[in-house]
Amino acid sequence: MKNIFDVFPDSYIESSKRIIQTPSPVARSTFFYVQETGYLKLRESHRASRKNLDSYLIVLVLSGSGTLMYENKTFSLQQGSCFFIDCMTPYYHQSNPEDPWELIWVHFQGATTSEYYRFFSSLSTPVLCPLAFAELHEKFKNLLVVNKDSNLSAEIASSRLIVDILSILMQEIILPQKASTPHKTNLENVRNYLDEHYTEKFSLDQLAEIFFISKYYLCREFKNLYGITLNHYVIAKRITFAKKLLRFTSYTLEEIALKSGFYDASYFNKQFKKSEGISASDFRKKWVN
Repeated sequence: MKNIFDVFPDSYIESSKRIIQTPSPVARSTFFYVQETGYLKLRESHRASRKNLDSYLIVLVLSGSGTLMYENKTFSLQQGSCFFIDCMTPYYHQSNPEDPWELIWVHFQGATTSEYYRFFSSLSTPVLCPLAFAELHEKFKNLLVVNKDSNLSAEIASSRLIVDILSILMQEIILPQKASTPHKTNLENVRNYLDEHYTEKFSLDQLAEIFFISKYYLCREFKNLYGITLNHYVIAKRITFAKKLLRFTSYTLEEIALKSGFYDASYFNKQFKKSEGISASDFRKKWVN
């Protein structure tokens, strides 16, 4: 017997599939989990509208075209585009009456979804045309296959697929940032310099002078290009080097602070605990045999 909840009305659907899931307590507390995933190919226009839905939605447009209304903005969608939205915000999407679309989607929640979305929305509009569209499509098709079952194994596989999908999208929004940043080569030279000299003492003014670049521009574009402030980049390099010295040498903490580029043991301890959640001496005790 055909399950009426799996399909859309036959009058305007050429082909469709919808799977609704209820996560187990383990999935809800630990994994990314599917709330609904599906596929449809329309014969005529259709509009979906929701708000205050505790869910995140990613949709791929496989063919046809339409529009998304989100955050009081209208976005055009066509074959090869996708969107990623927070469904707590009112939205609707509607296919073009002259060019009905074919979609595959997933509603999901869990784990660190909100953090992924916050990062995504800080760098991108909700709509993009990913270069890895075909790879994304395969992940979505696998979600449909996996969710034919409702068990822990399917939930684990679904979580892994959602992570893959999110990772692909994150990579997509980072690559355009890199490609479009003016004077990208000059900023790469700055990073290469930092990779070689991060243990040395230098100032932002000195870097700006070395590379003939405004320090304000340098700070802004470095973060745009690499997703981290220049200062945090240097500190992370120094912390990583300090961890190696803590684990594999007998240097004192003062010596390690100096060799790592902090030049002040108390500041080193403060930054180390902020980064790792424990003091440098406790880190050494935990890792050294």
